[in-house]
Amino acid sequence: MRSAAKSDGLHHPALLLACGNSLRQDDGIGLRIAEAAEQLFPASRLRIVAAQQFTPEMAADLAATELVIFVDANAADEPGAIRVLPVSAEDDRHETHRLDPPALLAMAQSLCGHVPARAFALTVGAGRFGYGEEISGPLRQAVPRAVRLVTNLLTAFAGQA
Repeated sequence: MRSAAKSDGLHHPALLLACGNSLRQDDGIGLRIAEAAEQLFPASRLRIVAAQQFTPEMAADLAATELVIFVDANAADEPGAIRVLPVSAEDDRHETHRLDPPALLAMAQSLCGHVPARAFALTVGAGRFGYGEEISGPLRQAVPRAVRLVTNLLTAFAGQA
């Protein structure tokens, strides 16, 4: 999987930042979506960075793109439910060990002087977080739907960046 977390200085048309733990059942949904997207999109259209959590080093990746899609599990929603919400920078958080998308965008603005013109959080409701590599049935069914939403976002904002 393409997972280099350092920017190569080029402006990428889109960036998918996925996080999750593949050894904690449904928490691995972000990584599954990243793997499916990697099979569908060439690196020239979508750069994919997958990790266990969002980290400060990803700020440089954000500074090199105009469209970012953050992908993660959401324990608050019904398993398999998908949400896509716009995200903007939020500078009132100072913790660097666990970053959410608004805090990471704020860090990119502060450290690199640039944030993507468009940022979205795509979350999938998850219910099982025990030890194991298998995601639940509702989440397996959500993967192709989530990838279609990524396709829709890429299409909608192609050329607008």
